[in-house]
Amino acid sequence: MTNRLNVDVFKETIENVKKDPSTSIKKLEIEGTWRLDEQVGPQFEIKLKTEKAGDILVQTDETIILGGGGTAPNPVQYYISGFLACYSATFVKWATMEGIQLNSFKIRGTATMDISKALGLSDNPPINDLQMELFIESATPMEKLLEINEIAKKRSPGYYCISHGILPKIDLKKE
Repeated sequence: MTNRLNVDVFKETIENVKKDPSTSIKKLEIEGTWRLDEQVGPQFEIKLKTEKAGDILVQTDETIILGGGGTAPNPVQYYISGFLACYSATFVKWATMEGIQLNSFKIRGTATMDISKALGLSDNPPINDLQMELFIESATPMEKLLEINEIAKKRSPGYYCISHGILPKIDLKKE
């Protein structure tokens, strides 16, 4: 293990996908529930399946000014957190594959949120000025870290989702 990454397993995965590209396709399915039966606490919950730890309960709540109780992170916080987590994983993976030892890796995301669209009062983009800062402690020269950053931008699913307009297909089903 280097940088908390099992390099051998990661390399094996790369080789397996080279041999059989169909193994790179994974179906994601996540189901959530708006908690109508509860009067307090988070409004929404999702159980995320893990490979070893079972289901992890993730709850969200709107901010108070948007009609929530403010008892859990709001959905936009999770959206940005997911992006940061995905980008971090990609950066660290490819730094490790290049033999880079990281002594410390931290990431911070900031954005400006305009709630006027959510209120039906404008067509302003709800999220602006999304920025990410990486704080890296390593003996590696900055030029090499910048190269890894370019690789991460090309290979991070989270970065792809944020930088490309992926429009979801929405099927409404009445039960």
